[in-house]
Amino acid sequence: MMQQFFYLILGSSLILSCKDEPTSPEMNCHLDDHYNLVYHAIDAEKIFDLREDPPKEIRNGKIEYALTGHWFFYHNADPAPHPYPEFFIDTILFLDSVTAEVYLFESEIARNYTVARNDCGIDLTSSLGDLHLELTQGGNELTEQRFYIFDHRKKHVTVDSQSFVLDSFTFIEYRLGPFSSYEEIIQQFAKDNPGQYDTVGIELVKNRTRE
Repeated sequence: MMQQFFYLILGSSLILSCKDEPTSPEMNCHLDDHYNLVYHAIDAEKIFDLREDPPKEIRNGKIEYALTGHWFFYHNADPAPHPYPEFFIDTILFLDSVTAEVYLFESEIARNYTVARNDCGIDLTSSLGDLHLELTQGGNELTEQRFYIFDHRKKHVTVDSQSFVLDSFTFIEYRLGPFSSYEEIIQQFAKDNPGQYDTVGIELVKNRTRE
């Protein structure tokens, strides 16, 4: 019971986005050369059983918050394990029509990307991974989001001669899906990885110029 309460507190400590998401891209956007992303959020985590077809969401009041616990403990570690340092983005600079520079959250680390733009949608590509951006409000605002997927396992640990079973999560990959749902992303992941995973966790990481 105490562990369940602990995970509940951790879950409520994160910034959770509950606003309706756009279901299709805007049109006729302009592009500024500088965007500061000041809103960072992790949507409510979900767990799916991939042994079901289609994958079935697992809800038991504890496991949903275990992945939140991983973020809470590890994102401020020094050094923080991958992928947590890459969750949030501070600034995106468009140096010209084909090159963008992306600065990670509270960091001097900058990465260069190749830009491919289709009106209000922008794809950034690099050897370190791709990003997808959506311009909104005619181009005045910008949104970036990714679905992070983790392998879920049960881990037995012993502390002071007492044994515990903890939920353990290992990062697998992230996927882009600006207008996709959790269910759509997980169904595609299950099709791409048949029989490789039993249960997985997924969380949606968002960066925006404003809430």
